[in-house]
Amino acid sequence: MTSELPKYMRWLTRVTYTLLAIGACWMLIAPHHHPVVLGIVFGASVSCMSAYYLGHRVRKITDAVSEGRKARGGLGFAWRAIAAIAALVVAIEFPHEVNLIALMASLVAAPIILLIIGILVTRKDTKAEALYFEEKRREKEKLAEERGEKNA
Repeated sequence: MTSELPKYMRWLTRVTYTLLAIGACWMLIAPHHHPVVLGIVFGASVSCMSAYYLGHRVRKITDAVSEGRKARGGLGFAWRAIAAIAALVVAIEFPHEVNLIALMASLVAAPIILLIIGILVTRKDTKAEALYFEEKRREKEKLAEERGEKNA
């Protein structure tokens, strides 16, 4: 069984980079929204970094368990919390540059994006799986029909 974590991280990267590009363009188009957009961009960046670090820690722990050795350390909550608090300190120290409320709201961007990605990928995989089994069922019926069997 392969891990879906790399696929989710690739999608998270794409969505985050798109959000950062939109934010950069918006800051050029509407400079009066600069603090809010910078808060969103900064918070989304910290959130994405936090998700990547969590994914790295989860991968290390699962690798250790699969190799039969004891995993050292936890999931790195302290480092992720420190990164979020540091971002909040920057927003508090420079209120005219980074909007605090926008930053706090966007600190949860990565978990929400990952949730949406997970739902969409699962729906896609479920549809593909249903189509595969429907195709196999039709092949089985066709073979049974060719043999002259009534019930397949």
